[in-house]
Amino acid sequence: MHYSDDASTIRFLVTGIWILDTLRFSFVCHFLYYYLITNYGIPTSLLYMIWSLPASVLVHAILATAVQCFFVHQIYCLCRPQVKWWVTVPIMLSVLAAAGVGMAAAILEFLKSETSLSMQISYHIGIPTLAIYMLAEILITVSLCALLYENGSRSAFPRMKRLLNTLIIYAVNRCFLMLLVTIGELATDVSHLEAWTIALDFIGQGLYPNSLLASLNARQYLRTEALSTVSDPRISAVDFAKGSKLHEHAEGSDDGTGRFRVREEAVIDITANPSVNKATVLCTEAEVC
Repeated sequence: MHYSDDASTIRFLVTGIWILDTLRFSFVCHFLYYYLITNYGIPTSLLYMIWSLPASVLVHAILATAVQCFFVHQIYCLCRPQVKWWVTVPIMLSVLAAAGVGMAAAILEFLKSETSLSMQISYHIGIPTLAIYMLAEILITVSLCALLYENGSRSAFPRMKRLLNTLIIYAVNRCFLMLLVTIGELATDVSHLEAWTIALDFIGQGLYPNSLLASLNARQYLRTEALSTVSDPRISAVDFAKGSKLHEHAEGSDDGTGRFRVREEAVIDITANPSVNKATVLCTEAEVC
């Protein structure tokens, strides 16, 4: 409702993320219902892995790849033209590597339904997968923070700097939460605590779609905060969805003297709109009379 001017790609992305996350959650519910309700008190049911667990892992791999590609695209738009590919290609390779290994692990678990074999697959393939995911998250966060800080250091407006610092904090918090769950999952996987590994994996699966939706929904909050803290009447607009054009007007005064008025417009783009290549665009409108 608040983002009716979003590009079609953003709408399709959010719709796809919502559908995939709903599907993933359905698989998780089926997995829990099968072992905790249908086969409650039947130890032999634990000898075989139900299909819904690897299915949720497969959907999670697709979800995580889509979310990480969104943030890689943001990094690409923020980078200077000379270093775009140098920065984004290594990150994209790590994202694709994590996606490939994760999907391979899910397919092998489909083919090997015995629980013992599935746990071996999870141990030998799951650990490298988690390590690659962790590397990709670190690269994404470091790149975003560096680029946002660079844009903020070049800004002459304190409010713009505060907004960019807020975005940096959001990126760091997202990475910290991801790493916390991933490190816990790695520790339990190495210690062969399969039940804890599955539980943490379910938590990690939900973090990726929520991190994307939280980033998009933060636009309304940041816009509200920026407008609510404006004390200078010259600050007139903050737009987080698309860039604004520079308009110039001139008008005369009766006494022949000149007046100078400056209006600052802060534009922050945290969507995947390819038409905007910078996270911050500072525009000034001057009227000389």
